[in-house]
Amino acid sequence: MSTLLDHPLPTLPPPPPPKRGGRGPHVPQWSKRTWQILAGLVALVFVFGMWLFYFSSVFALESLVVEGVRTVNPTDVGQRADLGAGTPLARVNPDDVEARVMGLSAVQSVQVTRRWPNMIVISVVERDRVAALKDGDRWATLDAQGFAFEFAKKKPQGLPVVEAAEGPARTAAIEVAAQLPADLAAKIKVVSAESPDAITLTTSSGVTVAWGTSDQSELKANILRALLAKTKNKWIDVRLPSTPTSAQSSPVPAPPPSPSPSAIAGVEGDQVPSGSIPTVDGVVPSSLSPSPTVAIP
Repeated sequence: MSTLLDHPLPTLPPPPPPKRGGRGPHVPQWSKRTWQILAGLVALVFVFGMWLFYFSSVFALESLVVEGVRTVNPTDVGQRADLGAGTPLARVNPDDVEARVMGLSAVQSVQVTRRWPNMIVISVVERDRVAALKDGDRWATLDAQGFAFEFAKKKPQGLPVVEAAEGPARTAAIEVAAQLPADLAAKIKVVSAESPDAITLTTSSGVTVAWGTSDQSELKANILRALLAKTKNKWIDVRLPSTPTSAQSSPVPAPPPSPSPSAIAGVEGDQVPSGSIPTVDGVVPSSLSPSPTVAIP
């Protein structure tokens, strides 16, 4: 009797390999030469782009616009910017241009913007002129922070003169001058201060105004405007806005009067009727002309 062990099983051949091009994705096998050509094309595009932006005239500067100027000459801004016509915009460093324009003392801040393809815009914020200060044999114009930025042999027109020693007293006097409305500032000749709490104004018509501290300057300015329109007296006290007073001449120095809930009374019969103090008028800035385009050297 024979068994399965007496007859070994035949050996089967291995299955054939799968055919290419079947169900799996076909991955192209690029040659080294193909990769070299592709890399060369990418490099060529990069070099062309660099040339287009940094060296060609396609994106070169054609117009320079200055915005925000009031008293500063736009031509001076353009000269400070030092940008030549035909300079590619990509080669203009806005930070460097801003630093050069900030060399103009009347400029408080500046922003330089590239507007593609051919324009540079310089936006200027000027310092506000609030007071004048005698500096030796010359006059200096001050901004609201007390920065002296313009010097001349003649006194600046239309600005009150600050007379105070350098330090807190001068700082307080400049603060008051900066808070005066334009119409009232034009009538003030001098803002003097012996100390931060002893500020005095003198008008062009010779009226002396005891101002006190720089606190409530907006309210004091409105009261002073009303009194100047009503009284011919040469001395006005607005140190306490709730009880302003006026007189023909400056009285003997005395402590400020105590506040009173009664009507606003004046010395020698002057009174400011209730409701006569005008509301706060905002200073309307003069309209700016369209932003000038500066000739590029």
